[in-house]
Amino acid sequence: MAQEPGPGTYVSGVVGGGGWRELANVPDEQHGRQRRRWGSLKGIARIFGKEWDSPTALDTLRRQNKPKGFMCVSCSWAKPADYHTFEFCENGAKATLWELTTRRCTPEFFAKHTVTELRSWPDYDLEQQGRLTHPMRYDRDSDRYVVCDWDEALDAIGSQLRTLDPKSVIFYSSGRASLETSYLYALFARVYGNNNLPDSSNMCHETTSVALKKVIGAGVGTVVFDDLSNCAADESRRPRRSRPSP
Repeated sequence: MAQEPGPGTYVSGVVGGGGWRELANVPDEQHGRQRRRWGSLKGIARIFGKEWDSPTALDTLRRQNKPKGFMCVSCSWAKPADYHTFEFCENGAKATLWELTTRRCTPEFFAKHTVTELRSWPDYDLEQQGRLTHPMRYDRDSDRYVVCDWDEALDAIGSQLRTLDPKSVIFYSSGRASLETSYLYALFARVYGNNNLPDSSNMCHETTSVALKKVIGAGVGTVVFDDLSNCAADESRRPRRSRPSP
């Protein structure tokens, strides 16, 4: 098996596109590619060590982007017929493992920290607090989130919506939401009176769909995986985290 590299050698590459399938007895010219894959695996294990050690997490990753499995919650990676053992990128694995997190963010956390303080925290540190366990509302006097019950939360949302023109309301959704959640959310918006349902992908792709069409005549990327094998330079900032290596 290829020797695990030291720090600083993980320039690009992902778990997918070969994964562990060819780690043994690889020619010298392939060692760099295998080292980069090891780097992706180390990055996943380092950040999500607790969930990574769980048999449930490993079994879930095994079925990611596979026929009869499930689609990655991070992007629109396809389910190839000729799939590899690990058919996902580093960010895809991290997104899945985060969905399985055992961390919980309780009301006690918000009792200790004001919203003004939390605004100064890095996004990563906030996410590491885990999933919310109770509905919360903002209390202006204390500058904290405080516990409320579901009836109170839904009544407050409903009373606000009733004062607005339905056509003026945006029902912003997340690309990380499940199909079932997104479906019910879309039904609610339509019952309310509009279909204004942008999601997080709009933030990324609305501008590119306009600019690309003006520049190359198509509003989407035209690259195929075979092109990567002939690529002379990769300008991606962190390519190993978000695409398969050629």
